[in-house]
Amino acid sequence: MNIINLAIATTRLTAVLAANDWATGFGSIVSLLNMIGLVLCFGGLIFAATMFMMGQTERVLYGVVGAAIGGLAWVITKTMFEDGGGGEITIDLQ
Repeated sequence: MNIINLAIATTRLTAVLAANDWATGFGSIVSLLNMIGLVLCFGGLIFAATMFMMGQTERVLYGVVGAAIGGLAWVITKTMFEDGGGGEITIDLQ
């Protein structure tokens, strides 16, 4: 009987540790997705400003649309994972 209880306890402990490793790994993926969204957003704005200063105003739209898509990707990822119980997502830029 003690062997069965030990096996059950070991199985539960393994499941908890695996879930913790999964949550940690998944959190790093979410941080990476947020960082990509932020880079796309600001990169698009910089591209739009550069094209405007160069006088190629027809290409400003590409930068603005790219910034909007990147910004929405960042907001959607952040909201989706925070509402899913993942806690607050912060990005450390250092």
